[in-house]
Amino acid sequence: MHPVDMVRALWQRFEARDWAGARALFRDDAKLHWPTSGEHFDDADSAIKVQAVYPEGWSIHVIEVNALADGRVHSTVMVTHGDDRFFANSLFRFDRGLIAEITEYWGTFEAPPAWRTADALGAYRRD
Repeated sequence: MHPVDMVRALWQRFEARDWAGARALFRDDAKLHWPTSGEHFDDADSAIKVQAVYPEGWSIHVIEVNALADGRVHSTVMVTHGDDRFFANSLFRFDRGLIAEITEYWGTFEAPPAWRTADALGAYRRD
């Protein structure tokens, strides 16, 4: 499977709660890094488990998936959970046709500060 297709398949399997199918895309020693919270998962089983135990009610929306010149793949997804929205920019590294490492930078959708307004900035809008 092409790495871009593998990343798309991973997000689809996460959305379907197909943990065994998602796990099959990883090397056993795959690493998952979440720098924004300082967490690191040091094998594929723990990387899958953290997804599986997240409180239910979430949905993943893939925004884009792109191959990078150095062989990695970048994806951007939005996760909705109730009224909350989160965004992940993920960098995937592959080895022998499987996911070897993911570094994900998560952000939370939040209201802009009071000083960022259309009156102050001109051509400006927000979701």
